[in-house]
Amino acid sequence: MGAWAPALSGRRFVGEQLTIPGVLDAQAEERPDQPLLYIADEPLTYQVLQERSVTAARALAGLGVVPGDRVAIFMGTSAEWIALWFGISRLGAVAVPVNTAYRGDFLAHQLRDSRTKVVAVDRALGQRVLGEAATLSDLTTVLVREDGTGEEVVAGAAGPQVVGIEVIDEGPVGPVTNAALWNRPGAIFYTSGTTGRSKGALTTQHYLLTAAHTILDLWGLQPGEAVYAPLPLFHLSAIGSVLGPMLAGGTGVLEKAFSVSSFWDQVRRYGAVGTALAGAMVTMLWNLPPDPSDAEVPLRFLSAAPVAREIYHGIEERYRCKVVTCYGLSEAFPLAIAGLHDDNPPGASGKTNPDFDVAIFDEEDREVPAGTVGEIVCRPRRRHVMFEGYDGRDKETVEQLRNLWFHTGDLGRIDEQGNLSYADRKKDAMRRRGENISSFEVEQAILVHPAVAEAAAIGVPSELGEDDVLVCLVARPGETIEVEAFMDFCCDRLPYFAVPRYVEVCDALPKNAVGRVLKHELRDRGVTDGAWDREKAGYVVRR
Repeated sequence: MGAWAPALSGRRFVGEQLTIPGVLDAQAEERPDQPLLYIADEPLTYQVLQERSVTAARALAGLGVVPGDRVAIFMGTSAEWIALWFGISRLGAVAVPVNTAYRGDFLAHQLRDSRTKVVAVDRALGQRVLGEAATLSDLTTVLVREDGTGEEVVAGAAGPQVVGIEVIDEGPVGPVTNAALWNRPGAIFYTSGTTGRSKGALTTQHYLLTAAHTILDLWGLQPGEAVYAPLPLFHLSAIGSVLGPMLAGGTGVLEKAFSVSSFWDQVRRYGAVGTALAGAMVTMLWNLPPDPSDAEVPLRFLSAAPVAREIYHGIEERYRCKVVTCYGLSEAFPLAIAGLHDDNPPGASGKTNPDFDVAIFDEEDREVPAGTVGEIVCRPRRRHVMFEGYDGRDKETVEQLRNLWFHTGDLGRIDEQGNLSYADRKKDAMRRRGENISSFEVEQAILVHPAVAEAAAIGVPSELGEDDVLVCLVARPGETIEVEAFMDFCCDRLPYFAVPRYVEVCDALPKNAVGRVLKHELRDRGVTDGAWDREKAGYVVRR
């Protein structure tokens, strides 16, 4: 392997200043016919994806996209998703992955805030974008991927042009070009807002590849080996499911959706040596009836976070594999790692990543003793191994980087052996089934309801791990909140994963002297007997 490739035995690149198309080009030359990815069982070789990235870059340039422009990807997992991402990277533009569950202002905010010029959508999602087009002054083009839904995507007279996404595969391949820069923003990942709207974390291609290499080292993935990762591409999961296998010369196996019933059949079919999952998925697999064949799966590792301490060793024994885990966030990933050869205590996220200084601070930004809970903070030891700041939000960036440490807003502890354990959220964001949810954005959507005067959204413990969403409502004078009609309202305006499970109508919300809702009191109270539970009521959330 050439000098560009990672040293699998260490945590550092042999070389620096890597870009996604640069690695792809080198790997395509070495192993052109090997599948880099399987997507819904369709093989995509290194050479095919290299060629498609070139034509995609040329097509985007033909649509007026230049280096630094923002191109959003609002599609489910598909070959076009990957080809477009690689093409954006090759052109030196900035990819903006958008959660396919988004609609209304959740969607419009990210497209507007990122100044997206071109957005690629599945046909079923096209009208969501065009319905918000009047507020998207930078949007010039909507690329539509056929998905068999038959949904009509109609452009308005003064709106963006609508073009079939097949344009990214048109024209001759020609010589391989690469306008990417390793130290310039290559992607924006939106993080859940706490006291305001979601912010876009600017990340370089070098940061993404550095994170991928750390995960690769965590897994010990070797050339030709496969990892099964049924995770959506619009999260940081693509670091492990796509960039990790690409760096290793391996193969990533992706699905359009996670299926508990077919999971192990797919692992066996591809001979996957490892799998990457969200924490709730692990619980779902654990809840399957035990089977003698559980011990015969080909897995060497199961990578997920969080994994409940109660089932941590049970997973390893049942499936004869090693649980590997990590802790991080969009701005700095990963900060703690526990790999194949680490003796990690159940419930911990591992030891700190040597690319970062990581510490635990109190409210006065003083480091606390080992084992004491405080806020997790970090700072990079190398260039461009964490985010470049929040897009267009210098003030928020400086606030988060006070005293030259990035403050994560998460609480945790580091024990005397150097193991970091996540404890709780300092901020008001929630996490459900692997999805981050901004309580602020949920509340803003709910407050549009004509009968709602006040709303507070909080996370409460879920039996599957992470959070379920509880909203506490105060009705307007003279109004009555009909819960099921309110839930229909939520389904129309919120991503499915943000639709509340519990609804409680209250006479008043607890507040401090300046009128701020005391959410810690609501969290301490939890789900009361007066709360309506949609699962007990049999209410089905529309997706």
